[in-house]
Amino acid sequence: MPHILLETTADLPENSAIPDILEALTAKLASYDTIDSKSLKAYHGLRSNWAMGEGAPAGFAHCCVQILSGRPLDLRRDIAQGMYDELRRHFAESIRACEVSITLELREMDRETYCK
Repeated sequence: MPHILLETTADLPENSAIPDILEALTAKLASYDTIDSKSLKAYHGLRSNWAMGEGAPAGFAHCCVQILSGRPLDLRRDIAQGMYDELRRHFAESIRACEVSITLELREMDRETYCK
C-alpha cells in the first residue's frame, strides 16, 4: 500500500542511478515500524519537458510518499524528514552544483477508500 513516486527532470546526472535510488528509498521507508515492506511500491517518472521559475535551479527531483491514514503526526514528520534526507543523499552531486531543487511530500491515503 505505501507508494513512492519519484519524478526527476531529464538533465540530472543521477538519473543513471534511478534503480539504486528507488531501492534505497524503498529500504528507508520500510525501516519504519508501521510500514509493511511487502506492500511497498516505488516507481519513477522522467520529465523531458519542464519549466522552472526565474532564479530556480535548472532541474528538480520531487518525491511523493503515500501512506495509509491514521499514523501520528510525529511519525509522519519522522518519515518525511528521513525520506527527504535519503533523497538529498542520492542527489548530492546536483545539489552541490546548484542544479536541482529537491522536494518531498508525504500524503495520506484514505484508509476507508483505498482499495487493494
